[in-house]
Amino acid sequence: METNSSAGLSGRRFALIFLLILLGILLVFTLIVRWAVAILPQENEVITVVDAAGRIERGEIERILIQEDRDIFLYQPGQPRPLYTRLEPDATFTNTLESLGISPEQFPPLTVETD
Repeated sequence: METNSSAGLSGRRFALIFLLILLGILLVFTLIVRWAVAILPQENEVITVVDAAGRIERGEIERILIQEDRDIFLYQPGQPRPLYTRLEPDATFTNTLESLGISPEQFPPLTVETD
């Protein structure tokens, strides 16, 4: 009879360990999704380049971050999260906005990050 109780105990241990591992994986997945939602632009934060130009022209943007010469983050006063737009391949920020009628003198402070 000791064999059955040992086998039953081993089965319970395995089930408990399996359940703990499964819960750990679920927790890690949940944390990754929350982290991604916190840092990636949300649907209501993605705007067109034309909309970005209009906001810059109206003075609604206090600073701009350009990453990899393509990703544009526009920070508004009092807003913790930036608006986001993306330039076309091989386009530059300055040339794109100048073609939309915005002169470099109208640009708020720019920060450019490249890797």
